[in-house]
Amino acid sequence: MRLTKLFLPLFITCLPYTLSANEEFAPELPEAIQEIYPTVMNKQIWVAGGISTELSESTGKMTEKVHFWSPDYATWQSAPSLPEGRHHTYLIAVENKLFAFGGFVNTQGQWTNSRDVLMLDKGAKAWQKVARLPFALSETVGAVLDGKVHLVGGRSPSNEQNGQWQHSLDKAEHLVFNPNNYEFAKAAPLPFARNSAATVQVNGRWFVLGGRTVGGEPLKDVLEYVPEQDQWLTHPALPKGRAGHAAAAIDNMIYIFGGEHNQTVDSEIFKYDVLKKQWHKVTTWLAPRHGLGAVTLNNQIWLIGGAKAVGLSQTTNELTSAHELLNKR
Repeated sequence: MRLTKLFLPLFITCLPYTLSANEEFAPELPEAIQEIYPTVMNKQIWVAGGISTELSESTGKMTEKVHFWSPDYATWQSAPSLPEGRHHTYLIAVENKLFAFGGFVNTQGQWTNSRDVLMLDKGAKAWQKVARLPFALSETVGAVLDGKVHLVGGRSPSNEQNGQWQHSLDKAEHLVFNPNNYEFAKAAPLPFARNSAATVQVNGRWFVLGGRTVGGEPLKDVLEYVPEQDQWLTHPALPKGRAGHAAAAIDNMIYIFGGEHNQTVDSEIFKYDVLKKQWHKVTTWLAPRHGLGAVTLNNQIWLIGGAKAVGLSQTTNELTSAHELLNKR
């Protein structure tokens, strides 16, 4: 078994596991979580924070735990925890650094938007607060372009009140974070403000798909950011508006999973051919989830956590390979 040098002294050695050619081994997460944004670093899937009805009331049902896994490991491995529990924090890797942007933290029983920029560097034993976002932000999405982190959309407090859904304001801002000096710049905003979108990179191209507004319907638009022109291009819309969903890509295909609306968890899985600019329905997911994460690792899509019912109920600790799901006939 390969063990990364990152955080090696902190682990108890796990049992090795070798995948056979047709096997899709997927160990359960250590705890049920949703509203997460996993990332891939060092060929490992990383998950930080999350929320679940199964977690303690004293922490606002949030977790501060951080875990990572690869097909080389029999179980999920533990890494240094976040400073406190939080959910909807945007996790992204830049080389050997992990960054967590904003998210909701627990303040006297309320979800309050955070301005924290947290970093876990290679070999570190704890997260550091290295910067502050220009404004409190959660439910944003992002990408790494030319070594910098781009963040767009999300929710922010509309005034000094910060803790209730009605206090929220949708954002269209486009922030560019430099991971070397921890400073922010601005780029072209989204055409329309939103939160809870999905995002994916395809061969270096960055796409933002759907989302919702506070009190509004799920959005259907598909946008691509072109850094050379600092502008957003419009692609053919999603067949159905989505929010709280996840996206991942293989080759030139973008796949959309889950989401929630009107007390329903979306079950239709769609794929988008980036080259042909066409949408197609792949299948109907019999156990759909919202608030899940999706990443591509070793040319395979993995679906992580989420909930099978709208809201916090039926949150899962599932790690699922999408291979069989996407290849149904």
